[in-house]
Amino acid sequence: MQQSIELTMPADSLTGYISAIERDGYTYIPQAFSSDDIAEALDRIKYWFGKTLSVQSERMPRLNRDQPMVYNLQSKDILFIRMMLENEIIEGILKHFLNDQWFSSVPADAPNYILRSFLARSSNYQMPMHIDSFVPYTGSHVFIMQCSILLEDMTEENGCTVLTPGSHLSDGYAPQEAFDDAISIEGKAGDLVFWDSRTWHGARANRSGGTRWSMIATFCRWWIKQAFDIPGSLPQEIYNEVTDRQKSVLGFCSVPYDDETIGIDMKRSYELLPEKVEDYRL
Repeated sequence: MQQSIELTMPADSLTGYISAIERDGYTYIPQAFSSDDIAEALDRIKYWFGKTLSVQSERMPRLNRDQPMVYNLQSKDILFIRMMLENEIIEGILKHFLNDQWFSSVPADAPNYILRSFLARSSNYQMPMHIDSFVPYTGSHVFIMQCSILLEDMTEENGCTVLTPGSHLSDGYAPQEAFDDAISIEGKAGDLVFWDSRTWHGARANRSGGTRWSMIATFCRWWIKQAFDIPGSLPQEIYNEVTDRQKSVLGFCSVPYDDETIGIDMKRSYELLPEKVEDYRL
C-alpha cells in the first residue's frame, strides 16, 4: 500500500516563501514534515550510510571525501522520493521557479523540472562558500534550486548551513571572505530550507561530536544535465511504484534519444513512458 507523507504546513504561505526566495535567495519553512516521517527517514538514512560508505568511488572529489554522505536517494528507498516529491510546498515553489511554459507534452499544472541530484549529508569540517549554479548571473529566471529537509536539529555547533542573503543577484562567484559575514541557518528536524543555487553558501564545522543529517535535493530545468544517469539507474521495483508525474521529475520525459532513428524530441509525454527502465530511451 502506498505510504502517505503528512504535510503539516499550510499551502497559503506559498506566496510568502516565493517572495523571500526572489528577494533574499532563500527561504526557511518550519515544520514542513511530521516527526514520524522525519524519524523514519533518519533511520533509513543511517542504514544506507552504513551500507554504502565502503563502496563509494575512489575518484570522489576532495570536498566530498571523508564527508558523511549517502548519494542517489531516489534509488535507495521509495520513502525518500515520496517525501521530496509529494510535498505541496516543495512542488509549488519549484513549479513557480523552474517549470518551462513551453513544455506542453505534459499537463500544464504538472512539474516539468527534473531532479539533478538527491543525497543525504551530515557535517564534519567546514564547507567553503560556493554556488551550485555553475556560473553566476543576474535575472529573474532561475535555472537550479536546492531543497534541504532537516532530519536532525541544525545549529552553529553541529555545522549548520551559512549563506549570504541577496547574493543570488550579485553576478559573482562566492568569495571565501564572505564566510565571516554569512548568516547561520539554524533549525529543527522537520524544517525545510530552499535556496536559489546562485546564492553564496557553505557550512560551519561540526564541533558537536554528533551528526547533523539532512536530505538535499537539487532540482533544475529539464534541459540541464543530471549529475547521475537517474533514469538509466533507477531500480525497476522503484520505477513500478512512482507516478507518471514523479517519473517526469526523475527525468524520464526529457532524456535524449540514442539517435534520430529512434526520435529527436526531448520533451515527451506520459504516453511515451516505458514499462521497463531498460527501455527508457525507446
